[in-house]
Amino acid sequence: MESVAKISRDVIAVVREVRGNCAAGIKVGDVLYFSGANIVKEKSDNICAYALTNIMPVVFACRLGTDFEKLGIDGRLWQCVDPGPPYTPGGTVLYEVMPAEKYKSKK
Repeated sequence: MESVAKISRDVIAVVREVRGNCAAGIKVGDVLYFSGANIVKEKSDNICAYALTNIMPVVFACRLGTDFEKLGIDGRLWQCVDPGPPYTPGGTVLYEVMPAEKYKSKK
């Protein structure tokens, strides 16, 4: 079995949609850049700790090269835990998780 260090790759989580008003100030196009166990602050925008609870499992799987289609998952879209209006005054954020080499910035 190969070590994690040999098969690990950098991963991007990019914001594709914001419904309502995100309390953390997250905007469409914002990026989280993961390298190993770290979020690279210099390559990332605002970071919401609540969103991390939902996206971290797929970030970890993506780092290790998981083929989501083989798992029966059509896409790599994941959302934060805030349901937004009418349940909370905040908003929910939809993230797309992908290997960093596939990301093309739209900023």
